Amino acid sequence: MERLVSRRSLLGAFAAGLGLAACGTVQSTNSVQLAVAQNSTAFSYFTMYVASQQGFFKKAGLSFHPDPIPITGNGAKTAPGIEAGNIEIAIGTITDALTISRVDAHIKIIGSVCNGFLIDLIASSAFLAKTGLTEASPLESKVKALVGKKIGISSPGTATDGLITYLFRQYGYDDQRDVVKVSLGNVTPTMALSALASSRVDAVSWPVPAGQVADRQGVGKLFISPVLGDVAAMRGMLYGVIYARSPVIDAKREAVAAFIRAISEAEAFIHDEPKQTATLLKAFLKLDGATTVAVAKAAMQALPASPLVDQKAYQVANDFHVKAGLIAVPLAYSDLVDTYTMNKALAQGRK
Repeated sequence: MERLVSRRSLLGAFAAGLGLAACGTVQSTNSVQLAVAQNSTAFSYFTMYVASQQGFFKKAGLSFHPDPIPITGNGAKTAPGIEAGNIEIAIGTITDALTISRVDAHIKIIGSVCNGFLIDLIASSAFLAKTGLTEASPLESKVKALVGKKIGISSPGTATDGLITYLFRQYGYDDQRDVVKVSLGNVTPTMALSALASSRVDAVSWPVPAGQVADRQGVGKLFISPVLGDVAAMRGMLYGVIYARSPVIDAKREAVAAFIRAISEAEAFIHDEPKQTATLLKAFLKLDGATTVAVAKAAMQALPASPLVDQKAYQVANDFHVKAGLIAVPLAYSDLVDTYTMNKALAQGRK
């Protein structure tokens, strides 16, 4: 199957570059401090790492409380902190923002850090050998082969679960009857791939870089990869977002704007400085050079050049979440995305 891999010159520079070397209480509204948290250290959070390592947050006059930024584990664990006011800005998936917004109309998306669905379906070597299928096989054949099989997910109601539901419904299957979903919990890629290697599951639905690591270890291969274009309707989908409650945005508008500008600088740096970014990516992923290049080839295309939330990318995400059963009805772009805050923050940065 032809893959959607762009920026070949950027990836060449990446390969060359690799040869180079619990949340606290919110501070007062006059402070330049922010209480920030993110879900995990998966690839979709790489922009945060770049902003920190390159000093863009410090340059913007920001400090974090607590510092370093807490890693909550998943959106379900972030939500209580957002609602209690202990987390002012969250970096997570759009699934998180949509889920919380169902019970809190004050939730607003104020930036994008990833425009590509970075969860892959990774099949075990045993499954691939038995079915004779490959990455290049038709999507319908792949989904059909998964009927009756065991697929590892993090937990019900997450994007890892939603991907299975979405794919099965596409071809008239019932994901509650025609497949066995095995909840692996909030575990590391290594532990998830252990379930694959031990035949506890036939496949896993897991974020990048699990597929590249599985291939390197010989325990499995990428089977269905939305970010690489295997699911046409999911191309360019908004995935990683920055979100906050509108009362926080209003009370700490200067600090929130500074945060958005720091993210904007990081995203520009990633696109403009591929060799330096390659070095940062290797340090971030803590993987060998070949695997890091594979991750970059698959996923760098998903990192936006600006934190502004693209309306088309948002609509693709909206459609996916409804069809995946993660939300009951779509939510209008204007209801969830705070374009005013994003545009004003970036305009201030250009003065």
